[in-house]
Amino acid sequence: TKAEGPVHSGKRAIKRTAKGLAQDVYEGGQGQVIPPNGKLFLHVWIDPKDPPKGLMLQLNKNGWDHRAVWGDDQAFEWGKANTHSRMLVGPLPEANKWVRLEVPIEKIGLVPGDHLAGFALTQVDGTVYWDEVGVVGVTDPDLNSSRSFLLWLQENSGKKVDGIKPDLQKALEAHPKTKMSGDHMAELLRHYLQEICIDTSPKLKPLDDLANQMRKLRNQLDNSMPRTFVYNDLKDPRETFVMLRGQYTIKGERVYPGVPAFLPPLPERPADKRANRLDLANWLVSNEHPLTARVAVNRFWQQFFSIGLVETSSDFGVQGTPPSHPELLDWLAVDFRESGWDVKRLVRQIVVSATFRQASNLRPGLSEEDPHNRLLARGPRFRLDAEQIRDNALFVSGLMDLKMGGRGVNPYQPPNIWEPVGFVGSNTAKYTQGHGTSLYRRSVYTFFKRTAPPPFMVNFDAPSREASCSRRIRSNTPLQALQLMNDVQHFEAGRQLATRMINSGGPTGEERIRFAYKLLVAREPSKDELAIVQDYLQQNLTRFEKDPEAAGKVIRHGESTVDAKLSETELAAYTLVANLLFNMDETLNRN
Repeated sequence: TKAEGPVHSGKRAIKRTAKGLAQDVYEGGQGQVIPPNGKLFLHVWIDPKDPPKGLMLQLNKNGWDHRAVWGDDQAFEWGKANTHSRMLVGPLPEANKWVRLEVPIEKIGLVPGDHLAGFALTQVDGTVYWDEVGVVGVTDPDLNSSRSFLLWLQENSGKKVDGIKPDLQKALEAHPKTKMSGDHMAELLRHYLQEICIDTSPKLKPLDDLANQMRKLRNQLDNSMPRTFVYNDLKDPRETFVMLRGQYTIKGERVYPGVPAFLPPLPERPADKRANRLDLANWLVSNEHPLTARVAVNRFWQQFFSIGLVETSSDFGVQGTPPSHPELLDWLAVDFRESGWDVKRLVRQIVVSATFRQASNLRPGLSEEDPHNRLLARGPRFRLDAEQIRDNALFVSGLMDLKMGGRGVNPYQPPNIWEPVGFVGSNTAKYTQGHGTSLYRRSVYTFFKRTAPPPFMVNFDAPSREASCSRRIRSNTPLQALQLMNDVQHFEAGRQLATRMINSGGPTGEERIRFAYKLLVAREPSKDELAIVQDYLQQNLTRFEKDPEAAGKVIRHGESTVDAKLSETELAAYTLVANLLFNMDETLNRN
């Protein structure tokens, strides 16, 4: 500080007393750019009672190889004498006073635009005070092509410049004889700012490199995606005619793209422009179209109530069933369209409505007055779809992998399903079961072979996808019960639910059963239900205590790990309890 010794600028200076070589090094930050006509400077104060042999200013530009020396340059071992790596600039400065030392940048091998990453203040012996180190220069952007785009353009017009694209190079070589287009000028300016301008390139170039890296990753992702054929319209569409009596060699009246006459017409097109698929798409979602929004909201209503407001969801014509609530259908359709076809909003409207949240109990008199619940006097009750039954079991058991997206997966499936219908050499000739978390992905990710669909889907009336299906028909067959009781996926889910019951349900059997009821059907068991399930649990505990080998077989279905801390007999008993609860009507039905 000024109270302790000489300070040239500010409140403090660096004091260094050395025996031999010593230095203070500064690195980091964004560094310093050397300006045009640059001159490096520093201030020193030498103790007259203890002078050094020599002083050195070292600069880091991709290495410490630029050095200016005052005094005895032989006192320093670094660099080659009389080169920019060790250049003698002058004698040792006068002692007992602040002296400003200067050195032109070119004398130690630097040029305007160089970036300095650090500097070092070095001395051999003596006591020296150091202060205010920097670089000074004069720069005029109008006279410096590294800061003036117009000057750079003037200097490089008609020349070949490395690092720019061929079409841009051609435009630059022709400039100014041929006026450059606005797009080429903007692209050239972007190149100048990112690659040449000393003020902007340090900031823009890293961002451009990052953008290029992201583009490369995006292209890799695009290239990894399976491709499918898409149709393009011909530049000159083929003429289409009515073929008289169906004979393709006898042409009748020429026809043009259109829509049924009972629906609003397509927007008018110029005489030389026929309607295309984009016109049809816009027509389908136009405000004048009476069906698209109605059909869409009816399908969503059907998904939540098992039956649409129009029961014949695939037929809105005169042979279809009239809507049970026409005003409701119209209101939902208009609101859906005006919301921007917001599906999430429509779903929320339906599921939070008082109509959907009603109890599904059949109250006295309703079975005669409204047996099919077309008047919506009670909540809907119907069996869950195939995918929902499987996903529900995986979710409550804790097995489900909720990862989004990716390739289709092959969960558990009985053997020899694909093989009888597989073509030799086809990649689906033989079923190869997945492993690990792919076994527990949501059912929507299950790979679907149309000629041999997954049995757990087919058994619960999922369509084969060989034809369009607007509404699933629900059936009840013995095969469904056999699958729910014995299928590997469900039995394994039962064991994992049993593990949750033991680890998280509480210390007693009653608490664990109550825990399972809340997970599966969101309610407490009744007194009778609790007594029945407790009795079933005790029967199985007694059975497996007598036959531990059977208990081991029960808990080792599927590939998920068994909790080694649990008793095998206890886990097996609770597995059968969980399997029982999975098979309750209330678990399998929307109530």
